[in-house]
Amino acid sequence: MSQPTPPPDPLAPDVAARLAEFARACKAATRIVSLYPESHPSIQFALSRIVEAGRQAVTNGPFAITVLPDGLLVGGRGLAKPDPAATELAALLHLQLIGEITLMDTLGAGEWHTFLSLLAKTPEDARAMGGVAKAWDASGTKAIALKEIDYAEVLRERAGGGESASWDRILATLSEEQGEGGVPGQPAMASMLEMANDPGRLVQFAEKLQEHGRAAGDDSIQQRKSLLELMHGLANYAAERKPEELDAVLNKMAGAAAQMSPDMLLTLITDPPPLASSGGGGQRMDLGGELQSRLTDEMLAKFLVDNVVKDAGASSRLAAAFQTLVPDRDRQQSILAAATEQAAAMFGRDSEFQKVWSSSTEILTSYSDSQFVSEDYARELSLARSQAVDVEKIGDDPPNRIRAWVSTVSDDEIRALDQHLLLDLLTIEARPEAWAGVLDVAVSSIEQLVLVGDMTLASQLVDCIVGVARQESSPFAAHAAAGVTRLVDGSLVRHLVLFLRQATDNEVGLAKQMCKTVGPALVEPLADALAAEDNPRTVRRLRDILIGFGPAARQYADELRSSPNPAVRRAAVDLLRALGGEAALPDLRGLLDDADPQVQREALRAIVQIGTNEAYEALEQALKSGEPHTREAILQALGALRDERAAPLFVYILTHSGYKGSLETVYISSIESLGRVASDERSVSTLTEILHRGEWYAPNRTARIRAAAARALRAIGTASAERTLNEAVSGGAGGVKRAARAALAEPAPPRTAMRRAK
Repeated sequence: MSQPTPPPDPLAPDVAARLAEFARACKAATRIVSLYPESHPSIQFALSRIVEAGRQAVTNGPFAITVLPDGLLVGGRGLAKPDPAATELAALLHLQLIGEITLMDTLGAGEWHTFLSLLAKTPEDARAMGGVAKAWDASGTKAIALKEIDYAEVLRERAGGGESASWDRILATLSEEQGEGGVPGQPAMASMLEMANDPGRLVQFAEKLQEHGRAAGDDSIQQRKSLLELMHGLANYAAERKPEELDAVLNKMAGAAAQMSPDMLLTLITDPPPLASSGGGGQRMDLGGELQSRLTDEMLAKFLVDNVVKDAGASSRLAAAFQTLVPDRDRQQSILAAATEQAAAMFGRDSEFQKVWSSSTEILTSYSDSQFVSEDYARELSLARSQAVDVEKIGDDPPNRIRAWVSTVSDDEIRALDQHLLLDLLTIEARPEAWAGVLDVAVSSIEQLVLVGDMTLASQLVDCIVGVARQESSPFAAHAAAGVTRLVDGSLVRHLVLFLRQATDNEVGLAKQMCKTVGPALVEPLADALAAEDNPRTVRRLRDILIGFGPAARQYADELRSSPNPAVRRAAVDLLRALGGEAALPDLRGLLDDADPQVQREALRAIVQIGTNEAYEALEQALKSGEPHTREAILQALGALRDERAAPLFVYILTHSGYKGSLETVYISSIESLGRVASDERSVSTLTEILHRGEWYAPNRTARIRAAAARALRAIGTASAERTLNEAVSGGAGGVKRAARAALAEPAPPRTAMRRAK
C-alpha cells in the first residue's frame, strides 16, 4: 500500500486566520443561500460576513486557495489545526470539481450571492450547466478565478501517460469488446489488469462504473452486477494468462474492496460468481472467499471509520457488511477497538464524537437479520431495502412542480410549529432526563431564532425556561438554571448583536425584555459586546439594554470609558448619567478631557443634569484648571446648550468664578449662554448685578462684561429684564447707560424653544 501523504507545513498565523474566517463565512453563506430567499435577513448578514472575509483575504493581493478532498492549502501550506469549516468547504468545492479558487479582488454582496448560488447547486445541476467554473465565467465577474479538476489528466499522470488510464476509454472499450455472455474481451482485460496494480485506481473505476450506469439508466443492482462480472473476469483472466501475478492482483483487489461502499463490498464477497466468469465452464474461482481472506484487520478498521464519518453514523448496510465479513465475535471486538483508536485520533475532540461512535458501535455489533429469517432471505431483504432507498432518491415530479411546492412552505410557519412543539414538550414532559433533552434543543433553538430575527418566538421559549428555573420546588429547576447559564455563556449575545444592527424599534423592545428576563447574568457579556462593537446604532441599542438592568450595569461603565471607540465612551457617559448619580461626578469630570468633542459634550450634559452645587463646582474646576483644549471644548459645548436646566450652572459660574485674565472668556461666554437659556428671576437678578458692577481701574474689561450682560437681558426678553434695561438707560451710570441703550437699539433675538435633557 502507498505511504500516507505527510501533512502540509502550517500557514503563518495571519494567513491561517484569514483562510479560516473565509472558510467559515463561505460555508455558512452557501448553506443559508440554499435555504432562504435573497431578501431574508439571514441572507443579508451572511453576505455581509462573506464580503468582509473576502476583503480581508485580499488585503495583501490575490488569495489563491488550493482545494484538496479534505482540506484547503494556501501556497502549499495548510491550517496547523483541523478546522471543520475548512474541511466542509473543501469537500463542497471538491464535489463541484473545483481544484483551485483565487480571490483576485473584493466582491459586492450581489456578486457573492451569484457565486454562492452556483456553489449550492447539486453536482448534477452544476454539470448540466457545464460546471460551476463555466457558469461563473459566463457571469463576467473576474474577482474570483476558478480552476476545475481535470480527472483525465490526473489519471494519465498516475499511469505515466498510458492510454489505459482513461476511465472513459476503458468503459468505452468494455462496451465495444463484450465477449460471449457479457465478459469483456482480452484487450479490455489487459487494460484492467494494468489498472489492478493500484487499489486506488480500482476504487475510482468502481465509482466511474456507477456514474456510467446511472447515465445509462441502470439501477444500483445492475451496477453491482456489472462490477461483479468485471472483477470475476479480471481474476480469471489473471489466473489463466498471468498466474504469477494472480496473488498480487487479488491482494490489490482486496485493498480496493475495503475502500468501496458497503453495498459494493457485500456484492463482491457474498454474491455467487456469474456463469460467464468461469471462462467456458471451468472451475469457478471463489473470488469472495479470496478477497475476504485478504482483508486485514487494519483494512476493515479503516473501512468502518471512513463509512461512519461519511454517513455521520453506522448504517444498517455497513453493519450487515461488517458482520458478514467478520462473523467471529472476538475478531469483531478487536477490529472495533482498532477503529475506535483511529477515529479518536482523528475526531476525538469533536463534541459529538463519543455519542456518534457509541451509537455506531452498538449498531455494528447488534444488527442482524439472521434471528428473523434465513441467510438467503436476509440478503434478499437487504437488497430490496437498498433498492427502495435508491428509488426514493429519484424524484418523479418535474423540477418546476417541486419548486412551486417548496415556495408555498413558509419558513416562519415552520419555525412557529417547532417552537410550539418545544413549548408543549417543556410543559407536559414529566421525566427530568427527557425534559433536559428537550431543554438542550430549546436552548439551541433560542440562539437560532435570535440569529434569524424571530424575537417573539425566542422570547416565549426564554420565558418558559426562566420561569421553570425560578420555581425552586420544580424537579426541573436545576436543569432550567443550567440552560439559562448556557444561554449566557453561549452564542446568544453574539447573535443578538448581529440582530440589533438591522432590527426595528419594536423588535429592539422585545430584545430588551428578553434580556431582562434572562437576568443580570447577561450584563457582563452584553458589556463586553458593547465594548467591542463599532456600529453606532448597535452601540446605542446595547446601551439602552444595559441601562434597563439598573445598578447591575453600573460597574461596567469604567471598562467602557477606556474603550478606543468614541461611540462606546458616549455609551459609558449615558450609563453614568442614568445609573451613577453624584457618585459618577469624578468619572464624568475625567471625560471632560476626552479627545472626542461629542464625548465631552455628553459628559457636560450629564453634569448639568445632576444639577447639584458639587456638579457645578466640578465643571468650574475644569474651566479653571483644565487643559486649554478642554476649556475651549467646554465653552463650545456651553455655547451650544439649549437646556433650561443649564441656567443654574451659568448662575453658579457667574457668582463663584473670577473674570480676570484668561477667565474673562469663560465669564462672558457664561453670560451669553445664560441669556439664551434663562427666563427666571434669579438669572435676571444675577445679570442686573453684573450690569451695574464696574471697576474703574479696568474700564475696557468692565465695558465688555456690561455689554454682554445687557445683551443677555435683551435676549431673555421678559418683562423684568426689559424693565431693568429701561431703568439702566434712565438712571444708570454712564457706562451702564451706554450698554443698556446699545442693547435696546438691537432687535430682540428670537427665543429658541427650550428642551430638557433626557
